[in-house]
Amino acid sequence: MIFSYQPKGCDNAPRKQIVIEFTVALVMRHNDVIKKYADESIVWDQLQENKKVESLSSFITAIQDENNNNIIVLEIYQVITHGKFASINGVISLANGTKINFCDVYTFSNAAKSGKVKEIKSYRLPPIQ
Repeated sequence: MIFSYQPKGCDNAPRKQIVIEFTVALVMRHNDVIKKYADESIVWDQLQENKKVESLSSFITAIQDENNNNIIVLEIYQVITHGKFASINGVISLANGTKINFCDVYTFSNAAKSGKVKEIKSYRLPPIQ
């Protein structure tokens, strides 16, 4: 898989790197990174699918069950952080040529650097052919 991060500029916000690492870990199924940053009571709202996953163990199971094998490129366009909130958006490209625009909005357990990912709201636009 190819990973691309385009934004330039203010990289002094440590939470930006956490959000990037967490997003890459979701796509690559790196459970060790997910466990490092996720709260035990994480809630993942997948809004397009109207699906909610609750708890770290259920979250990891859901990630493992997703069909990510055909993702060939993850492009990240922006990462925005403020206090205990963050968002990340970009495009996921699949092997069959399909592109999916995404935006994930994160809520952390607190505003400190040590805060864990408490909630993710995932927005996915219909595939672009």
